[in-house]
Amino acid sequence: MIVDQKVSMLMATGQAHWRFFKSTRGRIVALLLRGGATVEELAQQLGLTDNAVRAHLVALERDGFVVQQGQRRGAQGKPAYLYELTPAADGLFPRAYQPTLGALLELLAERLPAAELEQLLRDLGKRLAQRWRVREPEEEEAEPLERVRWAVAVLNEVGALAELEAAADAQSELLASRVLVRSASCPLAALVPANPSLCLIIEALLTELTALPVRTCCQCTERPQCCFKIDLRAEGPTRN
Repeated sequence: MIVDQKVSMLMATGQAHWRFFKSTRGRIVALLLRGGATVEELAQQLGLTDNAVRAHLVALERDGFVVQQGQRRGAQGKPAYLYELTPAADGLFPRAYQPTLGALLELLAERLPAAELEQLLRDLGKRLAQRWRVREPEEEEAEPLERVRWAVAVLNEVGALAELEAAADAQSELLASRVLVRSASCPLAALVPANPSLCLIIEALLTELTALPVRTCCQCTERPQCCFKIDLRAEGPTRN
């Protein structure tokens, strides 16, 4: 079952990339990967009109994948804008990160006792938290709820669509002793169904950022959804 899930996710990812690069915009991106090009040069290689290419470039610029960068003279001697890919466009190209990380997790699970693997994942979450600690609110001034809101913002930076909810027994966040952090978009969605223990990374990250006790209550299904319970009135573990 786990193997079937991995194969299905890899096939879906591959098909999505294949469909994009068969489209006109995908072909433009592929051409720009070789280096900057003008509208005229792209039109000639694609067999399209200049206006058709411009329309696609406008859409790619709007999405942050393409930018105008410098000029060079065209066939008629007039200067023309060069279009280049932005760093954000790297995410459009297939990468081996997912299968590599999945294989690494399998090896770790085979070679480490369960307790050691759990501690390793928690340590990884703490290490990730260090990247945002330099921007955290002043600890002596920040209220627990303020720290949680900031941690939710950090979680969204890494790909979640997280929201803060009061616990069922409270009328509002301000009156709650416990809050829930929920997200319908899991930052590790491609790997969590086969590796539910990965939720410990996010749990440890939130614990480190909030200095409050955090407990995982995620749904690790084919489309995983994040859920973390945070106790606002309890003392959290000592930060590293």
